[in-house]
Amino acid sequence: TLPFTVDFTTDQNWRPLNDGVMGGLSEGRITWRDGMQWQGQTRLENNGGFSSVRSNWSTYDLSGVKRIVIRCKGNGGPFKLTMERSQRWWMPYLYASFDPSSDWQDVVIDAESIGWSQAFSGDFEALPVAQSLGGIMRLGFMKYDGTAQPFDLEVESIRFE
Repeated sequence: TLPFTVDFTTDQNWRPLNDGVMGGLSEGRITWRDGMQWQGQTRLENNGGFSSVRSNWSTYDLSGVKRIVIRCKGNGGPFKLTMERSQRWWMPYLYASFDPSSDWQDVVIDAESIGWSQAFSGDFEALPVAQSLGGIMRLGFMKYDGTAQPFDLEVESIRFE
C-alpha cells in the first residue's frame, strides 16, 4: 500500500546480478554506508552490457502510484529502476529511467513515464502500466544502455507515492 518507502539505511538485503549469468564481463558490487552504494563497470564483450542490483523476492502493491522519488546521486547514468512481475527472467518488466547528478538530489519520476521492457525485444507497449503495478515481485536498479563505462550510484531511499 502507498506510500511505501525502501530505506537503504536499514534495508541491506539487495544483491548484485551482473551479465556474467550469460557470459558477460560487466562488474557491479554493493557497499553499505549511509545507504546503498553500487559501483561497477559495464562491458560489451561476450554479449554482455548490464549490471544490476535486486531486492529479495517479495510482494509489492504499488497500485495507484503517482510518482516515485529516488534520493540518490551518481555518475555514469542513465540507470533504470526495475519492477518485476515474474520470477522468469525473460518475462516483461516495468521500468523507469533516470539520470542523477553527482550531488544528492530527489529524482522524481512521474508514473506516466513508467514503461515496459523485455530481455529479448527491448521496450514495447503491453498491459496498461496502472493495472500492472499491483503485482510487483521484485525491485531493482539496472545499468543497461548499450555503453561500456564505469558507474556509481548511491541511493538513500526509494519512495512510492
